Amino acid sequence: MYNESVIPVKTESFSGMAAKSTFCTLKHNLMNSFYCSSPLSQCIQSVLRRACVEKRLTIGLLPAIQYLSSNCNSALFCLTAEAPPGDSATHMQEVLLQAFCAENEIYTLKVDSEAKMRKMLGCRTTADFSCVLVHYPYTDPFSDSQDVDLTALSDAEKDLIDHCESTWGFAQVPVIKLPEK
Repeated sequence: MYNESVIPVKTESFSGMAAKSTFCTLKHNLMNSFYCSSPLSQCIQSVLRRACVEKRLTIGLLPAIQYLSSNCNSALFCLTAEAPPGDSATHMQEVLLQAFCAENEIYTLKVDSEAKMRKMLGCRTTADFSCVLVHYPYTDPFSDSQDVDLTALSDAEKDLIDHCESTWGFAQVPVIKLPEK
């Protein structure tokens, strides 16, 4: 269904067999159609735009880390862009952030371009868009229930959750190719 927008990850391993096994699993699960725009990238666009309008985004790697240190239960998705080659400091921060998200059951998505994410949100600034947190929809503060209301999620958010659930056990998060437009 969303297979066309996923780019195969490059696994680095001491064992060529482990790398081949991981790629074969990705290839099998995602049916080898990686490079076209798809409904998955459109779901991301829909989720980002809705969350932006509803003011439930945290933009930037350091603001995301700061937010998660005190509010990890209110984050739904963590979208990260691929770090530029050779930027080991950003890469280490992203790896730690992804591990934190996995530990706290926050869905992580990796996209191919920080610039495309910035463009999706209609921002013209050069701010850091290497990480975008999408928070759960706001709930009624006077409600007795402290649980997240899953009926408040949009169809696009539910589709992204399904995608994340299907890739949860992967060693590396597959990279989603965002549309150029």
